[in-house]
Amino acid sequence: MDYIYGKKPIENIILNFSLKVKKIYLQKGIAFSPDIYKIIKEKNILWVSLEKKDLNKIIKEKVVHQGFIAEVTKFEFTHIKDIFLSTNKNQVLLMLDRIQDPYNFGSIIRSASLFGVDGIIIQEHNQVDITPIVFKASAGTIYNVPIIKVSNLSNAINALKQNGFWIYATSLADDAKNLTEISFEKKSLIIIGNEGDGIMKKIINKSDLVVKIKTKQNIDSLNVSVATGILLFKAFTN
Repeated sequence: MDYIYGKKPIENIILNFSLKVKKIYLQKGIAFSPDIYKIIKEKNILWVSLEKKDLNKIIKEKVVHQGFIAEVTKFEFTHIKDIFLSTNKNQVLLMLDRIQDPYNFGSIIRSASLFGVDGIIIQEHNQVDITPIVFKASAGTIYNVPIIKVSNLSNAINALKQNGFWIYATSLADDAKNLTEISFEKKSLIIIGNEGDGIMKKIINKSDLVVKIKTKQNIDSLNVSVATGILLFKAFTN
């Protein structure tokens, strides 16, 4: 089982993925709106009211749960083959190279959900996993986007190339193409790099095009989740 917390993420999952919710824990004196309670009753979702000190013991990490915690079914990853089986001729995928911050990961998932990304590819190691913080940061949108976990990003890129995808790596390198000057292909993989180190060189070398977001460079770079939102806006408004 996994746990999620926070009022908005839990409400979103109750509204859109009620079958994922196994049990809800509420802090005494705090409540959902009548509409949410109606769904809880219709779907026979178990819920209990607890003192704050007891609620704090449910999730191991110290989190600001706002008085709302839910127990949900274990998150299931999608297999990369399922992406290739899609009949959709226009597909945009994200690949994350060693994203470490759960808040960044959750925000990226939220942006991917809003823009309709077809899948997010992560690697099994050196990557933050699906945690309660990621659930919260995604604002309850984590079930909206297929997330694919692979053992090797390079192999995944090779498979995507064989299935007609163009590979776009993001970098601040001087020779990177300005985002405003490119148009994404119908089948595109956009690679987002680690918060500090960016994308590994061996991954960049496999890309078809290296892209950067031009800024005034008053600071080092954009936050990775903000940059992802800008890239997705461009990809979906070609």
